Amino acid sequence: MSDRSTRLYCLAAAVIWLAVMAALLHAGAQHDYWLQRSLDPDAPQPYATGKVVTFALMSTVEIAVAMLIVRPWRWRRLWLRLLIAFALLLTWSVPFAMGAMHQSPVYGTHLLWLLLLDVALLIATLGVSFVAAWRTMRHSAKH
Repeated sequence: MSDRSTRLYCLAAAVIWLAVMAALLHAGAQHDYWLQRSLDPDAPQPYATGKVVTFALMSTVEIAVAMLIVRPWRWRRLWLRLLIAFALLLTWSVPFAMGAMHQSPVYGTHLLWLLLLDVALLIATLGVSFVAAWRTMRHSAKH
C-alpha cells in the first residue's frame, strides 16, 4: 500500500487513542459506589488519577501492539495477523472481564474498550478472510 494508506491508518489509531483517553478521563470523574462504602458517606471522592494514568498507559500499549501486529497497510496474510491480534487481545481481556465486578468506572471503561477492540478485530478478521477467499476462488476459476 502507499504512504497515504499508512498515514491514514496511523491517523485512525491516533483518533481512537484520543477517544479512549477521553473516555478514561471522563470515567475518572464518575462516582465510585464501592469506594464510597469505605469512605465517610459525606466526604467527596477524590479524582482517580492513579487509575486513569495506569489504564491510559495500558490502553496506549494495547493500541500500539495491535497496530504493530496487524500492520493493516500490508495485504499479504493480513487475515493471519488479524487472527493473531484477536487471539492475543482476547486472552488479555479475560482477566479483566473476570475481575470486573465491583470495580471502579475507570476499570469498567477499560474493559469496555478492550471488548470493543476484540469485536472490531473479529469483524475485521472475518471480513478480510472472506475477501481473501473470494479472491482466491476467483483467481483459481480464471485458470
